Amino acid sequence: MKSRCFVLAAILAMIAMTIILINQVTQAQSPDRGDQRVGLGASLVSFADKSWVDLTFTLKVDDDTLIKARPVYQKYRDNLGNTVKDREPGASANLYRLMKEIRDEFMAELQVVLTEAQIAKLKTLEKKRVRMMLQDDGK
Repeated sequence: MKSRCFVLAAILAMIAMTIILINQVTQAQSPDRGDQRVGLGASLVSFADKSWVDLTFTLKVDDDTLIKARPVYQKYRDNLGNTVKDREPGASANLYRLMKEIRDEFMAELQVVLTEAQIAKLKTLEKKRVRMMLQDDGK
């Protein structure tokens, strides 16, 4: 009798763990997670993230440069997220002006950290990404 109870308890525990695991996996892949920014904000922050990935894996800058660039990217990412989050409805002209100011400040700070060749390559990759995004929107 004890072995039957043990086997039954083990099976129920495995079923419970499977349900919990499946729930967590599907939540992690869900596009509407609670703290995730949506719309324009997600797009802009994602653009900043992709630029960081380009810097890290495509340009393959050294670790010291990444350490210096990290606070610049963090500030850029935070400023973009806060600007979009705090925007007023219908104030898109002001939003675009603010985004341009944030972008210009980011590029100025990045030029202190990166070489001219690295900045040029990063801009080329960014233009390519924008072109691809525009082509995808045209579908």
